[in-house]
Amino acid sequence: MRAANEETQLERIACILADCIISGEISPGLHLRQNHIASEFGTSHVPVCEAFRELQTRGPQDR
Repeated sequence: MRAANEETQLERIACILADCIISGEISPGLHLRQNHIASEFGTSHVPVCEAFRELQTRGPQDR
């Protein structure tokens, strides 16, 4: 069972990463490491992994 704050972290991380990708802060082809992003957000790798999956399902059309 997932805690409510993890869902919030997942949504927050996915939103911030999407904004960084769209704005060009994150360059195309840049290898993103879950452990580095988790450290930046002060969370475990689980919400980061879920955020990556969320962004993959959104695709480029859901900007």
